[in-house]
Amino acid sequence: MKTILILFVVFTAFVYGCADSIVETTLAIDEKQNADVVKPTFSDIQNKILNKSCALSGCHVKGVQPPDLSSDAYDVIVGKPSSQGLNYIEPGKPQESYLYLKITGAAGISGNPMPLNASPLPQTSITAIKTWIENGAEKN
Repeated sequence: MKTILILFVVFTAFVYGCADSIVETTLAIDEKQNADVVKPTFSDIQNKILNKSCALSGCHVKGVQPPDLSSDAYDVIVGKPSSQGLNYIEPGKPQESYLYLKITGAAGISGNPMPLNASPLPQTSITAIKTWIENGAEKN
């Protein structure tokens, strides 16, 4: 009986001592799995979509194809007119935002859906952009 009690105390101390490590490891796994999930914020959209699918592809950089989406694209797309008459991003109105229409392949867009010659954006990314626009397209 005394041996069982000692083993129980040692086991309990071991588990208690490792609890923080187990929680931290679990959080790190969750963070890594969610690293590619795009939040509906401009900073996440810039870093995880515009930089990777639009600017680094060599298309939407200065001197190639407007708008320049490299570095901080906010000031060149929000409330700014596209060559098609709609603003690239019309805060609060994704269906009146040319960039959103291009990535969804909506009827009436000029040219091909974006990203050109690449797989369409994942639906989660499109939803993040739509939500960001619906929420007022803030610079957050």
